[in-house]
Amino acid sequence: MIKKFLFVITIFIFSIGLCYFNNTMPDLDLWARLIAGEYIVENLAVPKHDFWSYTPTHPWYDHEWGASVIFYLVLKIFGSNGLIIFKGILTALTLLFCYKTVEIRKPTSSIPYNIFYYAFMLWIVSISLGPVVRCLLFTCLFFSIFIYILERYRIKGGKCLILLPFLMVLWSNIHGGCISGLGLIAIYIIGEFLNGKSIKPYILTLSGCIIALFINPYGFEYVRFLFYAGLMKRQYIFEWASPFALVNLKGYIRYKVYLAILLIIQITYIIKNKINFKSLDKTKLLVILAMIYLSVTSSRHITFFVFTAGTLLYEEFYFLLNQIKFQNKDINDSLCLFKDICIYVFLLIISLPVILSSKNQVIITNSEYPGFAVEFVKINNIKGNLFINFDWGSYAAYKLYPHNLVVMDGRYEEVYNPDLLIQLKNFHLVQNDWYKIIRDYKTDVMIIEKKYRVYEAISIHPDWVKVFENNLSAVFVPRKNLKDKYLLPVPYAEYYNANVFKTDINKTVLKNIHSQIK
Repeated sequence: MIKKFLFVITIFIFSIGLCYFNNTMPDLDLWARLIAGEYIVENLAVPKHDFWSYTPTHPWYDHEWGASVIFYLVLKIFGSNGLIIFKGILTALTLLFCYKTVEIRKPTSSIPYNIFYYAFMLWIVSISLGPVVRCLLFTCLFFSIFIYILERYRIKGGKCLILLPFLMVLWSNIHGGCISGLGLIAIYIIGEFLNGKSIKPYILTLSGCIIALFINPYGFEYVRFLFYAGLMKRQYIFEWASPFALVNLKGYIRYKVYLAILLIIQITYIIKNKINFKSLDKTKLLVILAMIYLSVTSSRHITFFVFTAGTLLYEEFYFLLNQIKFQNKDINDSLCLFKDICIYVFLLIISLPVILSSKNQVIITNSEYPGFAVEFVKINNIKGNLFINFDWGSYAAYKLYPHNLVVMDGRYEEVYNPDLLIQLKNFHLVQNDWYKIIRDYKTDVMIIEKKYRVYEAISIHPDWVKVFENNLSAVFVPRKNLKDKYLLPVPYAEYYNANVFKTDINKTVLKNIHSQIK
């Protein structure tokens, strides 16, 4: 009991500590979640039409509306530090359900308490989980719960499958990744059929989960949208590219090493135990193969692979670990105890100081966020339609709405027509009819990232004048709207980190700026 308690506590401490240590910069899509969450909480209604973009949009099927409410309330009640802790809690809960699945598969053994294995899983996946907190974490948690319940039913039977449709109601109203839950149950149906087991309970469960999808604020159209969004190609979005694509060839090294290790372990286990196809667990095999396929085709799915394969292949890992043993039982027990003490102490030493540090806060960096440029637009009261990068759209909307509407943001398929992203790409790369998106929609101000080819094109364009720039980006206004004098933004990164989630102008700072200009 003491070992189990220590195990659970250490998982939580290590998860939260790693979230602080790994990355405390906000996810680019978090801002849209906070705007939507605030709207829902204040109006007690789910928005069904976009209200912070100036380009044409379709009805808004917000498959993350539940996550938006949760993120907004966590920020409002616990502050920005609460968002980081919340990410750690979601991550820890996911790991604990992975552990419970391992435990249910080997209920009479102390195998599940190998803390190093779970810490290693989390270290592998920590980069893929992304900055601060994101909706994907909910899907990781629900996915691990689904696997636990499905495995529990396979091993112990009972009526636990009845829980899945109720969980699907929650999942489908928090994140669109709920579609993966349906796919998981479908894989169990095929696998158990090949294993010669009854599949009727799984079919009934899948039917119940599909029906549960219709319990949402949008009705039938929401379900149709979920399948459309789940199957659509996102070739222009970086995180949907394969980790083995040319753009990612040197990245995701941890995942690639982990994939190789697990494949070697699985093959070695099969050979050593002389497992043939007849004795093979087809359900487990199909789940692993599906997760490998998803992770190889899209880096976004790496988290599913690590949590799922790492859980279901634990038996193979521990089998190989047991091959390295001394014949003397006392020596083995002493070594195991020494190993556990060293690992627990190490995990706590690297985690606790980071958590207890007074410097913990959500930060934005000048290399990733256009904080200076957005502040320039705000303090100079440049109102109207703002053209800005796809990635920065949510941040600009959060900081500048309602005085400025944005061209597009990371919600992508949720509200925008597919051809708009192509127009945005053509503009930034100055190809085809690149100026079409400016010509077709009234634009009052631009924030252009300097790494794109269009920066040079707009710099020499007769209709636009550059009024501010720094190392990352530049602000352009129409020549006809040019003013004689502009205020400069605060030149200190500390100011922006102290006001990450504030949307109003700091009047004291602005007064100082005025006095400096005079």
